[in-house]
Amino acid sequence: MSIQLLQSTADVNEARANIFGALSDPTRLRIFQTLLEADEPLNVTELCERTDLKTNLVSHHLQCLKNCQLVDAERDGRKKYYDVSRPEAAEMVGLADDCIRQNIESVLGCEIVTDDANANE
Repeated sequence: MSIQLLQSTADVNEARANIFGALSDPTRLRIFQTLLEADEPLNVTELCERTDLKTNLVSHHLQCLKNCQLVDAERDGRKKYYDVSRPEAAEMVGLADDCIRQNIESVLGCEIVTDDANANE
């Protein structure tokens, strides 16, 4: 399998880390997946209803996804509607799912990742 990657520089690695970081938070990933599964763009109220999350939390996480250009926002009157802007990000999540299907126990049991996550709390 041939994969063409960007040249590995400090800026590229930092950008990679930011993209993976945006999708590493379980709440953001839940919001992102909800948008992926939706038939149409959703506003914050609709996202809250579908995810059982509070408005301020959804808005906060949408801002991160928007800053990383993973979602777009379009205003319609007083409401903003959000949609996935990067089909490549959906493909990344799908590839991650493929890796998870093959070895979920190892992925969930990675002590380094869980230690890093606990250190950041």
